[in-house]
Amino acid sequence: MNFYPVPPVIEAQVLTRIPDTLRCKGESDWRGGFTGNFQNIFLEGPTCDGDGNLFVTDVPYGRILKVDQHNGNATVCVQYDGEPNGMARRKDGKFIVADYKKGLLLFDPSTNEVSNLLTRNNLESFKGVNDVIIDSKDNVFFTDQGQTGMTDQSGRVYRLGTDGRLDKLVNNGISPNGLALSLDERFLYVAMTRSNEVWRLPLHSDGSTSKAGVFFRSFGNAGPDGVVLDEEGNVLICHPSLGSIFVVDKHGVPKARIVSGSVGINLTNCTFGGPEGRTIYITDSLEGNIQTVEWHCRGAMFR
Repeated sequence: MNFYPVPPVIEAQVLTRIPDTLRCKGESDWRGGFTGNFQNIFLEGPTCDGDGNLFVTDVPYGRILKVDQHNGNATVCVQYDGEPNGMARRKDGKFIVADYKKGLLLFDPSTNEVSNLLTRNNLESFKGVNDVIIDSKDNVFFTDQGQTGMTDQSGRVYRLGTDGRLDKLVNNGISPNGLALSLDERFLYVAMTRSNEVWRLPLHSDGSTSKAGVFFRSFGNAGPDGVVLDEEGNVLICHPSLGSIFVVDKHGVPKARIVSGSVGINLTNCTFGGPEGRTIYITDSLEGNIQTVEWHCRGAMFR
């Protein structure tokens, strides 16, 4: 039950649509569980480099694309035998890529080369990694979603330490997807797509977590996907089946709702970028377009 007023609605603007000339026409083994029409592309993982350029992944065709922040022109950086999803930029400028088929990879935007980072947990293959973030101490958090859901609640969330130690924080996830850290990095937000929830996990100094709870709950054919924070601690939760990004504060109080600026509704992921770190870049995965909103403050990573 929610007794708060309906928050203001903000409509995003389309920056660019990946043109048909850059869409692959061949078959792909990858197919999402979406209800819309597949248009030979599925964008995810928006991430900006140090110069403000935007990079996105094309999951079914194993591609990473670069998008000019000013005119929206797109180019293909690399195509390989994989299914790249979420990405996170390291301090050295390289991107960690969560690849469903291959685990964690490294993408070097200066050379457009892709290499392995972590392909297995000991000898066990991952179910299918989905998203990745990096904290201020260079620890890497990532979700291992696979095909988990309400009938297979075995999705995982891992933390890879700088010493190579791999901690399993969650082993009962219901399709764990997007990740974000609170401003003080004491709490981890995890989108559980198939239960339509965002979980909030306390992170303890010894590497453990306890008393995880539900921070946000919604509805729809598919639940929350990407999650990011702004510098005020507000949590932006992308919801691809409702065509919205729900913005709530650190207590879960609704603040705003961002809606699609096109006919598409699959707003899967977003990130902050632009000259002042206040531009929200949003992927509409099925339409293959990128949308923007000028926010009132910067993203958390620009504090």
